[in-house]
Amino acid sequence: MIEDWHTHNYLCRHAVGPLRKYVKAAVSKKIDTIGFSDHFPYEIYQLKDIPYKEYSMTLEEISDYISDAKKLKQEFHEEIQIRIGFEIDYFEGQESLLNRYLSKWKKELDYILGSIHFLEPKEGIWCLDDTRYMHKYEFYGNDTVYMEYFNKMKKMLLSKNFDFDIIAHFDLPKKFNKHPYDKEKIKEKAIELLEIIKKKDKVIEINSGGFRKEVKEPYPSREYIEIMHELDIPIIFGSDSHDPAEVGYRFNELRKIVMEIGYTQLAHFHERKRTFIEL
Repeated sequence: MIEDWHTHNYLCRHAVGPLRKYVKAAVSKKIDTIGFSDHFPYEIYQLKDIPYKEYSMTLEEISDYISDAKKLKQEFHEEIQIRIGFEIDYFEGQESLLNRYLSKWKKELDYILGSIHFLEPKEGIWCLDDTRYMHKYEFYGNDTVYMEYFNKMKKMLLSKNFDFDIIAHFDLPKKFNKHPYDKEKIKEKAIELLEIIKKKDKVIEINSGGFRKEVKEPYPSREYIEIMHELDIPIIFGSDSHDPAEVGYRFNELRKIVMEIGYTQLAHFHERKRTFIEL
């Protein structure tokens, strides 16, 4: 079976195409399940000094997003399974604010991707995968960016009030081919996180979007996927598609990589409950 759990659409302002086109693309590629996982509104955090309105739907658009997804789920039920979710960014100390808005919609969701796109040093918040902030890698140094990213992920994992199922793009800082200089130090931190992920019984996404970026490899790297398999951490596939043409992007390569490593199953979600399917 082929399932794509990470897709975006025009509502996020940096993708193209309505939900329907993503479903049709998935059907044409004989994908068995497509998950809608557009960004939960950043406006609730009232972030300063970044163009957050370009990153997600608004609060007023959530209702239409859920409604359209449910209609498509019914319309295409004989051709494909549709699952409804959100990709939600973690911000320390703002969990109660998030939950105030999210609680209304939780009963409609099949899964939640937990992710990190923003770092918050004392000099000011910035988005680590927005090209407009690439000078920050030079300013802080790659190792500092990785450590801050992983430290924030650790806080996300240990937060008692941040509810999610799947970790998205585990090693996102490499997106623009920005690699750590002290590789062993960063690897040690990553392994610490993977051990916490195992204890917390979370799933990690194998994201093919990295193939489309300068790094030219999936998130996470094969090295980390091997450690994940040793720890018996469940996985799912995600294309991180921002265009219907990207649905299921290079999933045959993802399948080959994970099966060579030893994975035989993928996680599956329905109404926030996890089961497994065979690769």
